[in-house]
Amino acid sequence: MENRSPMSSPDASNGTTDDRDVSPRRWDIRRWRRRRKLLLAGAVVGGVLVFSVWWVALRIVEHPSWPPPADAVRPADAQAATEAFVARDHPARNEIGIPYAPATASDVQLFVEGLNFFPRILDDIRAAQSSVHVLEFGFKPGEVADQFVSVLEQKAREGVDVRVSVDAKGSETSSTSEAMLAHLAQGGVQIVVHNALPLDRDGLIPNQSIDWRHDELGRVDHRKMFVVDGRIGWVGGAGIEDHFANGEYHDVFVRVEGDVVRQMQAVFLMGFRAYGGPLPSGSGALTKYFPEPANPGTIPATVLQNIPGGFVAGTQAIRAAIESSRTRLDIMNPYLSDDGIIDRIVAAGRRGVVVRLLVSQESNNKPAEYTLEHNYDRLLSAGVQIWEYPAVQHAKVVVADDITIIGTINFDAWALYRNLEIALRFEGKDVADQTQTQYIDDGIARSIPGTRPTGVWTRIRNWAWSRFAYFY
Repeated sequence: MENRSPMSSPDASNGTTDDRDVSPRRWDIRRWRRRRKLLLAGAVVGGVLVFSVWWVALRIVEHPSWPPPADAVRPADAQAATEAFVARDHPARNEIGIPYAPATASDVQLFVEGLNFFPRILDDIRAAQSSVHVLEFGFKPGEVADQFVSVLEQKAREGVDVRVSVDAKGSETSSTSEAMLAHLAQGGVQIVVHNALPLDRDGLIPNQSIDWRHDELGRVDHRKMFVVDGRIGWVGGAGIEDHFANGEYHDVFVRVEGDVVRQMQAVFLMGFRAYGGPLPSGSGALTKYFPEPANPGTIPATVLQNIPGGFVAGTQAIRAAIESSRTRLDIMNPYLSDDGIIDRIVAAGRRGVVVRLLVSQESNNKPAEYTLEHNYDRLLSAGVQIWEYPAVQHAKVVVADDITIIGTINFDAWALYRNLEIALRFEGKDVADQTQTQYIDDGIARSIPGTRPTGVWTRIRNWAWSRFAYFY
C-alpha cells in the first residue's frame, strides 16, 4: 500500500494535488479580516473627511462682536488702519474682521428695484474722478453687466483707479464670467477673486498664483458694495445680473454720503489686499482714497460686517435690534430659517410689537422656504403678519422702532454665521419712516397674506427640512 501525505493526495475530481494548507473555514476568516481592515480604514478616512468639511465649512464660531468696542475704527482712523493692514505680509481673509465705530452720514437715499438703482449707480461711476471700487458676489454677463463693463473700462481709460472684487462661486469666474472678466482686466480694471473652493488663487486676473494657505476655503464673499471717489457708498442685496432688473428678483440698495463712506472704503481696500490685490504702501500712500468729507453728516450710521472666524457684528446687531423693538418691527428677507432669529421675532409679536414679515411667495431656496413655512403657525399665533411677495423677494432689511439695517445678510445659517456679509445700520425716525414707506409698505401693497400650510405631506416635509436648518 502506498502512503500519501495530505499534501500530496490526488484531487478527487481531476487527479491534481491540493496544495492548500488551510481549510475553507480558515480561508473565509482571513478574507473577512482583510475586508474588516479595509472597511475600518475607509471609515477612518471618511470620518476625517466629514470632520474636515464640518470644521472648514459648516462649523459655527461666534465671538462677542457687537456693540463696537472703544478702540473700534472711526472714520478718521480708516486710512491709517487700512495702511497698517496693507503693510502686513500676506494678510489673511479672516483678518479683515475688525469693528467699525458708529459714524455719520450726510445723505441717505433709498432705491427699490434694479431699474431704479442700477442707472443711478452707473451715473455715480461715470462721474468718478479718482477711484471706483466694486465689491460684488454676483457679476455675470447680460444686459446689466454690459453697461457696467462699458463704464468701468471707460473710467480706466480716463486714468481713474478701477478695482473689482468678486466671488468665484457667485460670479462663476471659471465659466460663465471668465471671458467678461478677462476682457475687463485687459481694459485696465484690476480684479481679484474670492475662492470658496480649491484652488485658492490670489492676485490680479489673469496673473494669479496659488495661495497654499487656502484661507478662503468653504465660505463665500456675499457682500455687495460700491465706493466711488471715497465720497459715495452703496450697499444692497443685488448682484450685477439681469434678473435684478427685469422683475424676477425684488431688491433694494441704499446710497450714502458722509463720514461713514471712509469706513466703507477701508472695508473694500482691506478685502482687495487680502485677496492678493496690489495697493500702494507706506504712510500717506492711500490718502487719495480717503478724502475728508465737506459735510460729515449728522445721521448716525454704522458699518456692520460678518467675517468668517467668529466676527459677526451684523448678526449680533440684528438680534439686538429685534430684541429691543417695542412698537414696530418690519423685516424683508428671502431666507428666514434660523431658529434664533425666528424665536426673537415670535417674542416681539408676543410682547405687542407690530411685526410684519415680507418674504417670497415662491422662493428660489426651497429648504429655506419649507423651514419658514414650518414656523408659520407659531409666527401667526404670536400676531406676526406674513406677507408673500409675488416674485423672489431678495432684499434684506430690518426696521426695528427707529433702527434701520440694510445690506446683504440673509437670516439663514450661512449668512448669519459663515459667509462674508455687510450692512449699514442707521439710527433715527426719519430714515426708519422712509424705509418703511419705500421698502416695506410698497412691497406689502403688492403682496398677499401668508397662511398656515395645510396637508399632511406638506407639514411633514416642512418639519423635516426645518431639522436641517443648521446646514443651509
